[in-house]
Amino acid sequence: MEYDTLKTLKEFNELMTGIRKAIPDEYDVFIKEKDRVMKSGKLPDRVKWLLLLVASATEKCPVCIPRAVRHCLEAGWTREEMLEACMVAVLIGGSSVMTYVTLVDKAIQDLSGQSGP
Repeated sequence: MEYDTLKTLKEFNELMTGIRKAIPDEYDVFIKEKDRVMKSGKLPDRVKWLLLLVASATEKCPVCIPRAVRHCLEAGWTREEMLEACMVAVLIGGSSVMTYVTLVDKAIQDLSGQSGP
């Protein structure tokens, strides 16, 4: 399976630049809302990023996964913690979600320099 984490993120960011130029007000509202939701509150932002990672795997989003992985790594989550959390996604979404858990592991490896088993 070919999946290039860095290329996916780069292409997504380039496409979002075009959207931001086309509809700057709507784009800014979206970003502000995301920032507000992900800010520490009752739950620390560290936990929110792990929740977002699980949701990204459940929703099978190949762009959301590496973005969430990057934040989870910055928040100090380990590979094992992230993969264990993503198994909850498999419970919710079924065995096809396991494919996206492999993308989580690949993103962890690509963004942190950690290797698999």
